[in-house]
Amino acid sequence: MAPPPGDGKNINDAGTALKDSTEKVADQHRKTGDALDKLISTVNGTLSDLGKVSWLGGLGGIAAAHFYGDKVHDAMERLKKAVVEVLALVKKILDEGIPVFSLITRAFDWLDRVHAPVTAMSDTAAQYTINVNNWDGPAKRAYDQRVPIQVKAIDGLAAAGGDMASWLAELAAANAAYIVSLFKPLFDIAGALGAAIVDAATVVGALEAIGKSGELVQIAVNAMYEGLENGVNHVTEVVNKMVDAKKVTGELGDSWPQMVTM
Repeated sequence: MAPPPGDGKNINDAGTALKDSTEKVADQHRKTGDALDKLISTVNGTLSDLGKVSWLGGLGGIAAAHFYGDKVHDAMERLKKAVVEVLALVKKILDEGIPVFSLITRAFDWLDRVHAPVTAMSDTAAQYTINVNNWDGPAKRAYDQRVPIQVKAIDGLAAAGGDMASWLAELAAANAAYIVSLFKPLFDIAGALGAAIVDAATVVGALEAIGKSGELVQIAVNAMYEGLENGVNHVTEVVNKMVDAKKVTGELGDSWPQMVTM
């Protein structure tokens, strides 16, 4: 008898986890971009206000405004460049991963729809109706010889489907975990930018806030690139799982289902 179909929930859970992890990173990518835009707008507003009031301090006030204004502007440009590069990297990785995720998702869907019906075929193929039991002669003997082979092949297909489902679920889980760990620094960057927005209302506060967030962004960027370098471990893990998948290749049950012939 074929193994009972029980992989549907595991397949769906694994597919959902993979989808959720990519959507979470994509959403954080958008939020980080929004936070950067808001910080730039806040800093520009602060610099604009500084220019408007600098004349109250005479020449000294104007000179100070230019000095601090230039420092804030330069710091903001450096921070913007670093964050934009990170956002571009994240988008590139997500975009290139879409075909892979789509392939895994389609495989999940196929297994979920096919494995259970195929598993149920085993008992059906092995059943003898009353008319078949009353059948006799060379054709009946040929039929009796073929049925066990068919059942064995169907059982092999069902078992292979179960193995493939488990393999795909593990592969999806590995990808989901890697995505979350790789892009965790993106959440730190968004937090740093959000904190900087609050302190950027004054020119001195803006300069200090940009400096602090710049340091945090650099730490996050380094962590992300370190994660990419460690990606070889992830690739190795995936390849090992692909090697494990070899057990579900080849002829099923040592044979393919054959039609009954004389």
